[in-house]
Amino acid sequence: MNKKILIAEDEEDMRQILSLHLTSKGYIVSEAKDGIEAIDKAEADVDLILLDIMMPGYDGLEVCKQIRNQVICPIIFISAASDYMNKMKAFSLGGDDFISKPFSLKLLTYKVEALFKMRERLLQKHDESKRKKILIDDLVVDITSREIMHNKKVIPFTKKEFDLLVLLLSSPKQVFTKEHIYERISGIDGQGDASSVVEHIKNIRSKLLSAGFPENYLQTVWGIGYQWNSQ
Repeated sequence: MNKKILIAEDEEDMRQILSLHLTSKGYIVSEAKDGIEAIDKAEADVDLILLDIMMPGYDGLEVCKQIRNQVICPIIFISAASDYMNKMKAFSLGGDDFISKPFSLKLLTYKVEALFKMRERLLQKHDESKRKKILIDDLVVDITSREIMHNKKVIPFTKKEFDLLVLLLSSPKQVFTKEHIYERISGIDGQGDASSVVEHIKNIRSKLLSAGFPENYLQTVWGIGYQWNSQ
């Protein structure tokens, strides 16, 4: 999906140059000619804002101050007012970068692309972090720390009980046979046999129930095996 960029710039010629250039790079561009219009359009679904400082209505610094708590997209200030104090204010109010006028369109393109790549990396890292935890109502299964909590209280699980529960949670509604479960949590050369799975299931149910978690999620499919059904 093409990224959307808002250009907030009071100079019409500059807006047109930036708009034509960014459009040629595949971006969807919207424009604002003053601070009031910038605030209004920033509330739309935009992926990046190019924000001039010296604009009528509200200047770019005031625009950034007003929208920053509602807008999480990157903001690049573009301004001839590039003295030290303006740069400090721009960054302190939530700006992500600052380009001093005049500037090359090539530099602008690099900075825009760099911010998009950085945001994608952060989102990917956030997604990976979320995948390390499984959430079911008030039950939290932390894959990294190998902890299971209900209502923020840790439920003690053995290694095999933990592995068995994670296996079922990884594929909700899929029915696993006792033999399949045993091989997954003990290995093909594991000591014992598939009958031990019944005891592990019994212990898991007992521990979840004692912690106040409903026992009907972990279901027995008679004659076949077990499944996790959250509905």
